[in-house]
Amino acid sequence: MPSPDSVSELPLRDTKYRELARYPEFGIVTAWLRDYIRSSVPNARMSEREYWSVACLPDNSVSPTGRRLVSVYAGDLEVAGLHLDTPGPGLRNVQGWITVTREGLEEACGASLDRIAATFPALNVTHSGAMATIAWTETPESREQFDALPWRAPARALVTELVRTGRNRWADLHSPQIAQFAFED
Repeated sequence: MPSPDSVSELPLRDTKYRELARYPEFGIVTAWLRDYIRSSVPNARMSEREYWSVACLPDNSVSPTGRRLVSVYAGDLEVAGLHLDTPGPGLRNVQGWITVTREGLEEACGASLDRIAATFPALNVTHSGAMATIAWTETPESREQFDALPWRAPARALVTELVRTGRNRWADLHSPQIAQFAFED
């Protein structure tokens, strides 16, 4: 198959990847994606696209003050993502979030969700039923608290369960170009 003559002839996910690669936050995105996928997705190489996927610059979250950089999906759920907040000229702040099993997070921390939220005030910890969402910002205090929180096992438990229940319904949005960063050393 011949290569496209221009960017406009590329599939949309390819042009979105090229756009994301020009963002100054690209290094933050790839480092976070590598950590999240390696920590949370069992057999990531074998299950890529069919059971989990990552989308570049998804259209579902564009606003006047920012946009989603990447979204990670497993089964029927968006399980993690990064958002770029641009509240004013020259102001850029990366925000991230992951979804975990509530029970797993409480067990890993040895505390209730309310206590976890109080212990990690630079994070936004919320819940919906059996799941909890942890949001952070790319500030030293928030990242330090996020990195100290034992989120990996509860995130892996959730993704494992989602992968077992069925195929990824967002596979068509998958960007293999950005996914490759999850596998690089």
